[in-house]
Amino acid sequence: MDPVKQYQPAVDPDVTGYRRALSFRDLMMVSLSGVVGSGWLFGAYNAAKVSGAGSLIAWALGGIAILLSTLPNSELVGMFPRAGGAMRYPLYSHGSLVGFLVAWGSWIPGAAGAATEAAAVIQYASSYWPTLYSGQRMSPLGMAVAAFLVILFAYVNILGIRWFARINTPLTVVKLIVPGGTIIILLATSFHPANFTSVASGGLLPTGMKGIFVALATSGIIYSYLGSTGPIQLAAEAKNPRRQIPVAILAVVGVSMALYLFLQVAFIGAIPSHLLMAGWGNLNFNAPFVELLVSVNLVWVSYILYADAIISPSGTALTGTAVVARILYAMGLQGFAPKRLAQIDPKRGVPVVSIIVNSIIGIIFLLPFPSWQSLISVVVTCAVFTNLVVPATVSVLRRTVPNQERPFKVPLLNLTAPVASAVSCLIMYWVGWPVTGRVMLFFAIGIVFYFIAFRRQKWPWRHVRAGIWLVLAMVFIPLMSFLGTFGGKGIVPAPWDSIIVALSGVLFWLLGRYSGLSLPAAMNGRGIEGAEVYSVEAPELIDFDLNF
Repeated sequence: MDPVKQYQPAVDPDVTGYRRALSFRDLMMVSLSGVVGSGWLFGAYNAAKVSGAGSLIAWALGGIAILLSTLPNSELVGMFPRAGGAMRYPLYSHGSLVGFLVAWGSWIPGAAGAATEAAAVIQYASSYWPTLYSGQRMSPLGMAVAAFLVILFAYVNILGIRWFARINTPLTVVKLIVPGGTIIILLATSFHPANFTSVASGGLLPTGMKGIFVALATSGIIYSYLGSTGPIQLAAEAKNPRRQIPVAILAVVGVSMALYLFLQVAFIGAIPSHLLMAGWGNLNFNAPFVELLVSVNLVWVSYILYADAIISPSGTALTGTAVVARILYAMGLQGFAPKRLAQIDPKRGVPVVSIIVNSIIGIIFLLPFPSWQSLISVVVTCAVFTNLVVPATVSVLRRTVPNQERPFKVPLLNLTAPVASAVSCLIMYWVGWPVTGRVMLFFAIGIVFYFIAFRRQKWPWRHVRAGIWLVLAMVFIPLMSFLGTFGGKGIVPAPWDSIIVALSGVLFWLLGRYSGLSLPAAMNGRGIEGAEVYSVEAPELIDFDLNF
């Protein structure tokens, strides 16, 4: 069979609108900036509070979990380097229903990302500006300042991708120096090995394996690692996306895993022993690392951390604002949202309308979720649910376009893909009831919007059939959460609840794998049946993107 003819890239809307200006260094900095944000300021504290020294195991497991989802994403971005690619790949493997649910689950929580980081800034700032907080939530003044920050992050992104890169790179360097320096100072000046095994505080695993699983899902561990995949959404602006993005993402996952493990060791070891007499759950820090430094008489270092508590979340918010704007852009391009959202400003080379809309959504999110902790469980559940699709997508595309160029190829796919799917289901389950129920209700609302678009766009019913497996997962996970032991009724006892959920993840991967469509069938008949290679510049894909 002859491969599809290659066409001039000038017809690709990504190529003509976006500017390929991001170097490998820029992509590394985008990924690192996404990882080292508010998570380092709160993650170690929240994880220790839930699982004590067992939080080290939670960080290690979290790194492995993100690596399992990063591997298939790295293969996909090498095949089809597109803006907002994470929501396009399921579209190419399963059609509009799965593509819409992934887009829906990526967009709304992503739009809340800037608000989450702004909330982190406000929580730390409340230590020296108390009127920003009222009890356990932001005051009206705090919300106003947070909203201003969200607008500021949007403004920097509207200036253009090169301005974004110029500002993001030095910010990321500072963001790495401060936590690295904090680790060294705490290990050198205030380290108590007994904190890891103290009988008074419950020993090495004070809350058992369940505490580790809860910490993994809800304390900010998964949330912290999620930022590493940002370059996938910026593929249309990378100079050499096929080869640079997979390497950048995989490298950053390894670096961030090491950084967070050392931060956790330093935090646990530096806590004054008398504070642990009442147990890990009774620790009470509003600005964890700052207050810890003050308690061990390192006040001068705490001033640096106060500054970084603004820089780190702000840098992550800048990156998140750029990433989620490309998701909304892709939604407009695919027909999931108004076409105006897919317009690229010709002067700045960025999707200005999408950036503005996302900023409005982010500010709205501050109202029902007025704290960092209340935002991250929702964001994590949505993100992990969309990650559930990725292993199935890679497996389908291996079958439907086996000869497509793959600069990076997932090793042992038939082993790593079902494991990744099982891990995604487990993390959603460990977030616990009622959060899983509320998040899946949010996806159910998305299905209503899908069928409105389905009728308008006249998408084929085969797209619905190809997505039934994901709808089943959407029902099963909250049902198990309600019946299980992580905030539920305990009708299904431990460890059988987690075992059942893990096995369901493997089943969903199998269903997703065999529900996949050929690329022409997924593209509504706009591809060439039996073609060996598809180019992102080929009219088949562009016609699909512009008219789907």
